[in-house]
Amino acid sequence: MIEEENFGFRDKRGHFVPKEATDKNPVWVLPLNFKKILSWFIFSYIFSWNLVYLIFAFIAYYFFTPPLSEMKSFAPGWMSEILLRNYVIGTIFFSLIHIPLYISKSQGIKFKFNPNWPEKIQKLFTFNRQIFDNLFWSLFWGVPIWTGFEILSLWFYASGTIPFFRFNDSPIYFFLILLLIPAFRDAHFYLVHRFLHFKFMYKIAHSVHHRNINPGPWSSLSMHPIEHLLYFSGVIIHWIILSHPLHAIYHLFHAGLGSANGHIGFKQMLLNDKYAIDLSNYNHYLHHKYFEVNYGNLMIPFDQWFGTYHDGSEELHNQMQLRLKNIKGE
Repeated sequence: MIEEENFGFRDKRGHFVPKEATDKNPVWVLPLNFKKILSWFIFSYIFSWNLVYLIFAFIAYYFFTPPLSEMKSFAPGWMSEILLRNYVIGTIFFSLIHIPLYISKSQGIKFKFNPNWPEKIQKLFTFNRQIFDNLFWSLFWGVPIWTGFEILSLWFYASGTIPFFRFNDSPIYFFLILLLIPAFRDAHFYLVHRFLHFKFMYKIAHSVHHRNINPGPWSSLSMHPIEHLLYFSGVIIHWIILSHPLHAIYHLFHAGLGSANGHIGFKQMLLNDKYAIDLSNYNHYLHHKYFEVNYGNLMIPFDQWFGTYHDGSEELHNQMQLRLKNIKGE
């Protein structure tokens, strides 16, 4: 039997706090422990959600993308095919998480960070409900903008506007780019996210996403279109450096599907009494809870370097409160 107490505890308000909330990426911990670094690289970087997104991207590109020869000029046919493909994959992916956890509630609040359910009618949400709000911003804006970047990338490659190389040209370089995409995305996400918390940008754009204090899977891409444009803009790196179309598609799938990782609201999804899928990015959940902490993820510890890190502990919570008081001049 998989029990909560083996993985964390409930605080006084009933919120679940996972044990590994304080774990840090061993790459940045001194003195360096190469055994831990190797273990992290294999099991937390390669054989992780990064590989899942790569598999989705591989299937999408090699089985559900028109030949490059058909994409030398913009045409409704192939562009619509890519949009439909992304709608289908995105909807299936998010629904496979949302339906068992939030509709059938197959495990109740077991491993749920916030013990409450996001079901209240609230006027701050579009259509007064969080799920309707999330579906609208994700499907009406998120997937089309994601697809727009993909269409541009594929057209650039197909038309010869930018060069690309094939796997046989340099297998080592091909895999190196694949390996670096998650790390690049981590850095890009931090920079974009920090920019979105500037007062003006927060007011006109990022506040839409931060309506979700108690996020669920569909909160992931629930953003203002300005934020979508910035969020998916990381793929532009493949318009600059020599890349393969799969690299660009993987980058976009990592952003599109990978957005779910920090918004699911659960530590684990139980498959049965013995097996579970690790879902959580508790680090980003705390950002939605407290707003002014954890602007980045844990792969590159920007928040630890710049004093905005929160791991759920009372010590760092007190530091956060003191920092915010100093900012407000209280």
